Amino acid sequence: MTNLNDQQLNSVSGGGANGNFWQEGAAIYYRVVSGDTLSEIALRAQVPMSQILALNPALKNPDLIRVGQVLRIR
Repeated sequence: MTNLNDQQLNSVSGGGANGNFWQEGAAIYYRVVSGDTLSEIALRAQVPMSQILALNPALKNPDLIRVGQVLRIR
């Protein structure tokens, strides 16, 4: 499992759409915005898409994410 270090978290949470990342304890979350794809979120967070799917078992279809949906990234 790939984890974001502090420098990586700062780079993805800096602003724009990436400002939708936040940390609570050791967990990192992302709020989906219009136009997002799961693969793009994984790339920005520098984690494998399989990790996001494993941490979000309710997400049955990676092609169906909704605006406003909160995903655990780490």
